[in-house]
Amino acid sequence: MNEKEYAALKDELNSIPVPKEALSYARTNGLKRVQNERRSRKKWTGTLAITASLILIFITTIRVSPAFAQAVAKIPGFAPLVEMIAYDKGIEDILKNDYYEELNITEIKNNLTFTLLGIIADESGMIINYELEAPFEIHDLHTKEVEIKQNNKGLEAGITYSWFGKEPINHIEDTIEVTASKNIDFTNPNFELSITFKDEHETTFNIPFSLQKNIAKSKNYKLDQTVEIDGQKLTVKSLRISPLRAKLDIAVDPVNTMQILQIKSMRLLDEKGEVWGTITNGVSGFGGMRDEEAAFFFQSNYFREPKSLTLELNDVQALPKGKDYIEVDFLKKKVLYIPDSVNVNVGIESNNTISATYKSKEENHFYQMFFQAVDANGETVDTNGSSQSNVNSMVESTYSFDTSNKTNPIRIYFNSYENYLKGSATVTIPLVMK
Repeated sequence: MNEKEYAALKDELNSIPVPKEALSYARTNGLKRVQNERRSRKKWTGTLAITASLILIFITTIRVSPAFAQAVAKIPGFAPLVEMIAYDKGIEDILKNDYYEELNITEIKNNLTFTLLGIIADESGMIINYELEAPFEIHDLHTKEVEIKQNNKGLEAGITYSWFGKEPINHIEDTIEVTASKNIDFTNPNFELSITFKDEHETTFNIPFSLQKNIAKSKNYKLDQTVEIDGQKLTVKSLRISPLRAKLDIAVDPVNTMQILQIKSMRLLDEKGEVWGTITNGVSGFGGMRDEEAAFFFQSNYFREPKSLTLELNDVQALPKGKDYIEVDFLKKKVLYIPDSVNVNVGIESNNTISATYKSKEENHFYQMFFQAVDANGETVDTNGSSQSNVNSMVESTYSFDTSNKTNPIRIYFNSYENYLKGSATVTIPLVMK
């Protein structure tokens, strides 16, 4: 930052009202900890403790003061960290425990400067921080493709990234989240990030990188505990806790009379009652409740080493089996079947598209109503795309299907519907690794 930019940022920080009680509490506790450690440790250990305390104060300030967070995000390299801390307590712990690895690898192509800032990596995946700069405006320069390679092969993983340009800018900081479908093997710590942007050259950066820090081993807990909610059984199979995320595997009893659609509320609580919720930004799991087994991701308490964990399952959506789908004939443009228990208006539009309109009772409704589809021969019908809007509790969505070489009628299964089982379930998790 030049002097003018630094002075402006300093003035902005000084003018921001910050909750003093919360900061005072964090500062006092931090200083007490440093003083105690100084009495029994060498001088250099005390210096490390001071640094840790400053990080604690910095993180606490970001959490209690959005204005402070916005200002700090303007400092080069800080924006991705601010965003991660804001929505995930596990990332907060990672930074406190110095598990973030700085890389700062830069490559320039076609007047675009790409810098791989740093990475958080564990067996469950990675979070990659990067920045992109150019001598021209790039707010609408979207990302076309991202791949992470190891041993010249792409990792088996879900990759999420975003681009939130709203106004002219020539410098962007963002993150790429990699969620592995199976544990990543770090025996060979050498990887390559390949990212392509949608400029006129379709510029691709291939950035080799090697991780130097030790990768934390996941903590695995075998559970096999069956619970019953409103006569329907689920089995909590296992829990794996890594620094980035915790993964919970759940299986549904095939003899259930109801088809479970979604478990809207899942929480992990430690012995202090602190809640570790599901992932709200990024990949939230693998599979679905129609599969033999589904995986759900939670924020991680890896570095806190809780004495006990409790899983709470609430707000379970379900429909009677055999009445958990709609049926349409795209050739005749007719809706052939809608379950009596479902209150939704379905229409047939052109290009093998259906529209669905319904009133939602939920303030934050984001689940897609439909997902899987099969034709009259039981063959899978792919979805070309979907859209959804929510205005004044009225949800309007469209779903387009690829029906080429498929036989009508098409059966479209519900992915979500606001019909809930009565009751909830609690599972006590014994913290004995297996």
